[in-house]
Amino acid sequence: MLFQEDQVAFCERCFHSTPCWCCHLPCGPLHRRLSDERIVCQHCYGTALLSPRQLGPLYEGTVRFFQKQMKMRLKTRPRLKVTDQRFLLKEFGIADHTFGLYTDSAEEETIFIITGIAEDRAWITLAHELTHFWQKRNCPNPQDLALLEGFAEWTAYKLAEHHELYRAMLSMRRNVAEPYHTGLHTLLALEQKLGVQGVIQFARTETGWN
Repeated sequence: MLFQEDQVAFCERCFHSTPCWCCHLPCGPLHRRLSDERIVCQHCYGTALLSPRQLGPLYEGTVRFFQKQMKMRLKTRPRLKVTDQRFLLKEFGIADHTFGLYTDSAEEETIFIITGIAEDRAWITLAHELTHFWQKRNCPNPQDLALLEGFAEWTAYKLAEHHELYRAMLSMRRNVAEPYHTGLHTLLALEQKLGVQGVIQFARTETGWN
Protein backbone atom coordinates (compact mmCIF):
# COMPACT_ATOMS: atom_id res chain seq x y z
CA MET A 1 0.00 0.00 0.00
CA LEU A 2 1.51 3.34 -1.09
CA PHE A 3 0.98 6.77 0.44
CA GLN A 4 2.46 8.57 -2.54
CA GLU A 5 2.25 12.12 -1.13
CA ASP A 6 4.10 11.02 2.01
CA GLN A 7 6.64 9.00 0.01
CA VAL A 8 6.13 5.92 2.20
CA ALA A 9 4.77 2.44 1.49
CA PHE A 10 3.37 -0.31 3.73
CA CYS A 11 2.73 -4.00 3.38
CA GLU A 12 -0.91 -5.01 3.76
CA ARG A 13 -0.42 -6.14 7.35
CA CYS A 14 1.21 -2.88 8.43
CA PHE A 15 -1.34 -0.86 6.47
CA HIS A 16 -4.07 -2.16 8.78
CA SER A 17 -2.09 -1.55 11.97
CA THR A 18 -2.80 1.17 14.54
CA PRO A 19 -2.43 4.69 13.08
CA CYS A 20 0.12 7.04 14.61
CA TRP A 21 -1.44 9.64 16.90
CA CYS A 22 0.83 12.32 15.45
CA CYS A 23 1.03 11.77 11.67
CA HIS A 24 -1.98 9.42 11.25
CA LEU A 25 -0.01 6.94 9.12
CA PRO A 26 0.07 3.25 10.09
CA CYS A 27 2.53 2.48 12.88
CA GLY A 28 3.38 -1.04 11.76
CA PRO A 29 4.96 -3.46 14.26
CA LEU A 30 7.40 -0.85 15.59
CA HIS A 31 5.77 1.87 17.64
CA ARG A 32 6.02 3.62 20.99
CA ARG A 33 3.33 3.98 23.65
CA LEU A 34 3.54 7.27 25.56
CA SER A 35 2.70 7.78 29.22
CA ASP A 36 -0.89 8.81 28.46
CA GLU A 37 -1.42 5.76 26.21
CA ARG A 38 -1.02 7.58 22.88
CA ILE A 39 0.70 5.41 20.27
CA VAL A 40 3.20 7.02 17.87
CA CYS A 41 5.19 5.57 15.00
CA GLN A 42 8.96 5.23 14.99
CA HIS A 43 9.31 8.11 12.51
CA CYS A 44 7.49 10.60 14.73
CA TYR A 45 9.07 9.29 17.91
CA GLY A 46 12.50 9.81 16.37
CA THR A 47 11.98 13.59 16.49
CA ALA A 48 9.49 13.66 19.38
CA LEU A 49 9.84 16.52 21.83
CA LEU A 50 9.37 15.30 25.36
CA SER A 51 10.49 18.16 27.62
CA PRO A 52 10.26 21.97 27.96
CA ARG A 53 14.01 22.18 27.35
CA GLN A 54 13.58 20.64 23.90
CA LEU A 55 10.67 22.94 23.04
CA GLY A 56 12.38 26.13 24.21
CA PRO A 57 14.50 26.75 21.08
CA LEU A 58 11.46 26.14 18.86
CA TYR A 59 9.43 28.66 20.85
CA GLU A 60 12.19 31.25 20.51
CA GLY A 61 12.41 30.50 16.79
CA THR A 62 8.66 30.95 16.42
CA VAL A 63 8.77 34.33 18.15
CA ARG A 64 11.61 35.44 15.84
CA PHE A 65 9.63 34.29 12.79
CA PHE A 66 6.63 36.34 13.88
CA GLN A 67 8.65 39.49 14.39
CA LYS A 68 11.13 39.31 11.52
CA GLN A 69 9.44 37.44 8.69
CA MET A 70 5.78 38.25 9.38
CA LYS A 71 6.19 41.70 11.01
CA MET A 72 3.76 40.56 13.73
CA ARG A 73 5.22 42.24 16.81
CA LEU A 74 4.96 40.73 20.27
CA LYS A 75 5.58 43.03 23.22
CA THR A 76 5.04 40.14 25.63
CA ARG A 77 4.60 36.40 25.22
CA PRO A 78 2.55 33.71 26.92
CA ARG A 79 4.03 31.12 29.23
CA LEU A 80 4.85 27.77 27.61
CA LYS A 81 3.88 24.54 29.35
CA VAL A 82 4.38 20.95 28.19
CA THR A 83 1.65 18.55 29.23
CA ASP A 84 -0.13 15.39 28.14
CA GLN A 85 -3.61 14.53 26.94
CA ARG A 86 -4.80 13.46 30.37
CA PHE A 87 -4.15 16.96 31.75
CA LEU A 88 -6.13 18.65 28.95
CA LEU A 89 -9.03 16.29 29.60
CA LYS A 90 -8.96 16.89 33.35
CA GLU A 91 -8.47 20.66 33.31
CA PHE A 92 -10.34 21.71 30.15
CA GLY A 93 -12.50 18.74 29.18
CA ILE A 94 -10.67 18.40 25.87
CA ALA A 95 -10.75 14.78 24.75
CA ASP A 96 -10.31 15.11 20.99
CA HIS A 97 -7.15 15.08 18.88
CA THR A 98 -5.45 18.22 20.23
CA PHE A 99 -1.77 19.10 19.83
CA GLY A 100 -1.85 22.39 21.70
CA LEU A 101 -4.02 24.97 23.42
CA TYR A 102 -3.87 28.69 24.17
CA THR A 103 -5.61 29.80 27.36
CA ASP A 104 -6.29 33.27 28.68
CA SER A 105 -7.04 33.25 32.39
CA ALA A 106 -7.08 36.08 34.90
CA GLU A 107 -3.73 34.92 36.28
CA GLU A 108 -1.73 34.33 33.09
CA GLU A 109 -1.83 33.48 29.41
CA THR A 110 -0.43 30.07 28.55
CA ILE A 111 0.35 27.90 25.55
CA PHE A 112 0.05 24.20 26.34
CA ILE A 113 1.87 21.79 24.03
CA ILE A 114 1.31 18.05 24.11
CA THR A 115 4.45 16.08 24.90
CA GLY A 116 5.70 13.48 22.43
CA ILE A 117 4.73 15.20 19.18
CA ALA A 118 7.15 15.24 16.27
CA GLU A 119 9.33 18.32 15.78
CA ASP A 120 7.58 19.55 12.62
CA ARG A 121 4.19 19.25 14.34
CA ALA A 122 5.56 21.13 17.36
CA TRP A 123 6.67 24.02 15.13
CA ILE A 124 3.26 24.51 13.55
CA THR A 125 1.40 24.01 16.82
CA LEU A 126 3.49 26.69 18.52
CA ALA A 127 2.85 29.08 15.62
CA HIS A 128 -0.89 28.39 15.61
CA GLU A 129 -1.31 28.94 19.35
CA LEU A 130 0.99 31.98 19.44
CA THR A 131 -1.16 33.52 16.70
CA HIS A 132 -4.17 33.34 19.02
CA PHE A 133 -2.15 35.31 21.58
CA TRP A 134 -1.34 37.90 18.87
CA GLN A 135 -4.95 38.03 17.67
CA LYS A 136 -6.20 38.99 21.13
CA ARG A 137 -4.14 42.20 20.91
CA ASN A 138 -4.48 43.01 17.22
CA CYS A 139 -7.75 41.70 15.73
CA PRO A 140 -11.45 42.56 16.03
CA ASN A 141 -13.38 40.84 18.80
CA PRO A 142 -15.60 39.04 18.08
CA GLN A 143 -14.27 37.65 14.80
CA ASP A 144 -15.75 34.89 12.65
CA LEU A 145 -14.42 31.52 13.81
CA ALA A 146 -13.31 30.47 10.32
CA LEU A 147 -11.22 33.63 10.01
CA LEU A 148 -9.93 33.39 13.58
CA GLU A 149 -8.78 29.77 13.27
CA GLY A 150 -7.97 30.08 9.58
CA PHE A 151 -5.52 32.92 10.19
CA ALA A 152 -3.81 30.95 12.98
CA GLU A 153 -3.54 27.99 10.62
CA TRP A 154 -2.27 30.18 7.76
CA THR A 155 0.42 31.72 9.99
CA ALA A 156 1.53 28.24 11.03
CA TYR A 157 1.59 27.23 7.36
CA LYS A 158 3.84 30.19 6.53
CA LEU A 159 6.24 29.13 9.29
CA ALA A 160 6.28 25.58 7.88
CA GLU A 161 6.96 27.03 4.44
CA HIS A 162 9.80 29.18 5.82
CA HIS A 163 11.45 26.17 7.48
CA GLU A 164 10.73 23.87 4.50
CA LEU A 165 8.62 21.50 6.60
CA TYR A 166 7.00 19.95 3.54
CA ARG A 167 5.43 16.99 5.36
CA ALA A 168 3.72 19.36 7.78
CA MET A 169 2.54 21.60 4.94
CA LEU A 170 1.00 18.62 3.18
CA SER A 171 -0.72 17.51 6.36
CA MET A 172 -2.19 21.00 6.85
CA ARG A 173 -3.43 21.30 3.27
CA ARG A 174 -5.27 17.99 3.37
CA ASN A 175 -6.74 18.47 6.85
CA VAL A 176 -10.51 18.51 6.28
CA ALA A 177 -11.47 19.49 9.84
CA GLU A 178 -13.44 22.71 10.03
CA PRO A 179 -13.06 25.60 10.42
CA TYR A 180 -9.33 25.05 9.76
CA HIS A 181 -9.75 23.70 6.22
CA THR A 182 -11.91 26.54 4.90
CA GLY A 183 -9.95 29.19 6.76
CA LEU A 184 -6.52 28.06 5.56
CA HIS A 185 -7.47 27.59 1.91
CA THR A 186 -9.41 30.86 1.77
CA LEU A 187 -6.43 32.78 3.13
CA LEU A 188 -3.95 30.99 0.85
CA ALA A 189 -6.09 32.12 -2.08
CA LEU A 190 -6.28 35.64 -0.63
CA GLU A 191 -2.48 35.66 -0.29
CA GLN A 192 -2.19 35.22 -4.05
CA LYS A 193 -4.09 38.49 -4.49
CA LEU A 194 -2.91 40.59 -1.54
CA GLY A 195 0.45 39.12 -0.52
CA VAL A 196 1.51 38.16 2.99
CA GLN A 197 1.15 41.61 4.55
CA GLY A 198 -2.21 42.03 2.84
CA VAL A 199 -3.51 38.90 4.57
CA ILE A 200 -2.21 40.12 7.93
CA GLN A 201 -3.93 43.48 7.41
CA PHE A 202 -7.15 41.66 6.48
CA ALA A 203 -6.99 39.72 9.75
CA ARG A 204 -6.32 42.95 11.66
CA THR A 205 -9.36 44.76 10.34
CA GLU A 206 -12.07 42.33 9.22
CA THR A 207 -14.61 40.49 11.39
CA GLY A 208 -15.37 37.88 8.71
CA TRP A 209 -15.09 37.07 5.00
CA ASN A 210 -17.61 39.70 3.83
